[in-house]
Amino acid sequence: MPKNQPQSKTAATAAEIERSIQALNNMAERLWGDGRESEAKALLDALDALNRALDRIRIGESRRAATLH
Repeated sequence: MPKNQPQSKTAATAAEIERSIQALNNMAERLWGDGRESEAKALLDALDALNRALDRIRIGESRRAATLH
């Protein structure tokens, strides 16, 4: 199976990613409320990793913007 990702025409903005993360966080809360703590915990762990990656992207973009001006 090829490992190439399909090429996206437009990149997602940070705001779009944040909205998606918030929606998934709400899903995790519903899972927790339904007694599915293990699924909620796995989702929250993945969301934590996504948030850290988004922070690194923002830091890189701000450094790049600072060096370009």
